Amino acid sequence: MNKLLRKEDQKFLYYSFDEEDQEALLREMSGVLIDAGFVHESYSEAVIEREQVFPTGLPTQGINVAIPHTDSDHVKKEGFLVGVLEKPVTFEMMASKDVFLEVELIFMLAIKQPENQLEMLQKLMLLCQDEKNLQLLKSKEKVVEVEQLLKTIQ
Repeated sequence: MNKLLRKEDQKFLYYSFDEEDQEALLREMSGVLIDAGFVHESYSEAVIEREQVFPTGLPTQGINVAIPHTDSDHVKKEGFLVGVLEKPVTFEMMASKDVFLEVELIFMLAIKQPENQLEMLQKLMLLCQDEKNLQLLKSKEKVVEVEQLLKTIQ
């Protein structure tokens, strides 16, 4: 794990991860959100359980993403963690049984107000529809541009 961008006054974190196992990756990412004060300790198990029932893998232009999240009662304050994966990790595709994707970017959401979930997901989907945005995030460079891009979601 490597911190790429983290400012206390913003709702997002940007890290790289080298974990190859989905469950271990979700635990490590949850730990970042726990340490940053976004979620409760219970978030980790809840997000893993939810991913098994409601997969979040999403095929996008060039780089597949996943958007793991869980119920708001595990969240302290709203925000999200962008994880850039050093090696792809297998996730089941959203709304498809037994279809798997090799994911390279993870957007782990901490949504405090359930009514905000749809708006955040819509902004995130808009960002993911542009392959240039995904390439920028995956590159782990141009931190100023990444910061501006991520501000469009919060």
